[in-house]
Amino acid sequence: MHRHKLLELLDAYEQTWARGVLAWSTFDAGEELGNLNRLRDFVRREPHCLERSCVEGHITASALVTDPHCEKVLLTLHAKLNKWLQLGGHVDSDSDIPYSALREAQEESGRSEVRLFSYETLWGMPAMEEPLPFDIDIHLIPARKQDPQHFHFDVRFLCSLDPGLPLVISEESHDLRWLSLDDAQSLTDERSMQRQFFKLQALREKLFSRPSP
Repeated sequence: MHRHKLLELLDAYEQTWARGVLAWSTFDAGEELGNLNRLRDFVRREPHCLERSCVEGHITASALVTDPHCEKVLLTLHAKLNKWLQLGGHVDSDSDIPYSALREAQEESGRSEVRLFSYETLWGMPAMEEPLPFDIDIHLIPARKQDPQHFHFDVRFLCSLDPGLPLVISEESHDLRWLSLDDAQSLTDERSMQRQFFKLQALREKLFSRPSP
């Protein structure tokens, strides 16, 4: 199991989102750096951080799926949590975190056409070997059946999909829906969800707004 690739992704995240290179309206440097440093410390000290058997918690991979122009997001009504969330799940020992996020997005949408959105190259950043993470979050998962309470250390990526394609709702979801950013924001007051929406809005303005003549 190799953790160095994940640590490299987290270092790249620190130099971009965590440092406010593209600031969004609710940017909180303390929150960003706090989550980042806590996650990075966990990866460095826990050799089994990618495995579900890790008692403290484990790495998960998520994908905020958007249309090619970053105007809509695809959210799932999570069957167990009954919350509107981005797509994602466990990495199950796979050290290729971006691929895990992509795999989860394809499985939960029923569309193999989902692609990782390498947005960093569109705003003039040098190309990276791996896609730049879009967000990171740490949240507590309550005890359930045989699983004790533990943390999900979630590394999130931006993915894209044609919103005109039909979707397939998986058994892990009660619903699957494309939403405008305004509608998505009205469905949830979760801080980690709202943060992603504001980031996407700032990214859309950066990538697609044209200067006045």
